[in-house]
Amino acid sequence: MMSWKKTLKFSKVAALGLSLLLIASGCGAKESAAGTTSKGKGEKKLDEISITVTHYPTGLYAVPYDVGMEKGFFEEEGIKINKIVGSNGGGTTVRNVLSGDLPFGDVSASAVLQSYLAGAPLKIVSGGVQSVGDVVFVTRKDAKIDKVEDMVGKKWSFTNPGSVSETTSQLVFKAAGIDPKSLKLVASGGVSEGLTLLGAGDVDSALMLEPAYSVQKDDWKTLVRVSDLVPKYQQSLLITSPQLIKENPGLVKRFIAAYQKSVEWTYANPEEAGKIFAKSAEIDEKASVAAIINLTKAKHWGSKIEVDAINNVVKGMQMANTLKKGQEIVWDEVLDMRFLPKDQRLDPSQLDSNK
Repeated sequence: MMSWKKTLKFSKVAALGLSLLLIASGCGAKESAAGTTSKGKGEKKLDEISITVTHYPTGLYAVPYDVGMEKGFFEEEGIKINKIVGSNGGGTTVRNVLSGDLPFGDVSASAVLQSYLAGAPLKIVSGGVQSVGDVVFVTRKDAKIDKVEDMVGKKWSFTNPGSVSETTSQLVFKAAGIDPKSLKLVASGGVSEGLTLLGAGDVDSALMLEPAYSVQKDDWKTLVRVSDLVPKYQQSLLITSPQLIKENPGLVKRFIAAYQKSVEWTYANPEEAGKIFAKSAEIDEKASVAAIINLTKAKHWGSKIEVDAINNVVKGMQMANTLKKGQEIVWDEVLDMRFLPKDQRLDPSQLDSNK
């Protein structure tokens, strides 16, 4: 078994994504984001794009994209993904899309809503990750902490403000009957950074994501798998800009269709999907396959947005005080469901608007 110090390299790939993001935004990626190229005389033209995905390539957000590129589902829909830019979560992925260089982003739902409320011109066009089955909080093996309730008076770390880890932490505390004010909450800046703080004794818990957790779990003590306490949560959403919707609505529809094809293939072929992901993320194949098999049972990915799942995001944001009283979410403004099949469209009136 590798030590946690060695295996931190696994999670640091996500941190590297921020550097790639800055490079991409400074190198004029607009041409590749919106351009179209021909494969050859008489062949179908492809929209060549780059996209941004939270915690790519090591987070399981990546699976449908890796599968779709490997199996040709995006090209079937006339799309070639040239590059996927990762980020550490929170608002960095949103900013990638808003820069105009990257037409689509798979972003944490809480970060999307925070950005919308701050006036960002964005549109939610589909769901992404529909559960938090891949999110686990751990502590040190020698810590006198065995469950979430033991964290009272301790330091609990999450990644970034507006991230999944911040909002779900609040829901975990509520489910465990803990007053959040009885803990000290620390923003670590990233997954690997949180584990570094935990290993040094600067915090008493940290976030891990599957399949890194399955690889490293013997190096830590598990506190809680978030889905055990929060069974429904819209972890990520697919966003784009109003400009792209206006200029190339067909691209939006085809992109979502390719994503859903990839999801359905993953559910039908979880073992092969696990191998594809393991190769892309450069991780242990056995752990990757096991994680994806477990998450297919929970229907972890999908373009549909569930009412209860998105309402839990709003609830977590309210508790984290990242959604303040009076900040109304006008769902008809931010949601654009025209590109989804009719049976996947929800009624916005059922969503919590934070009035």
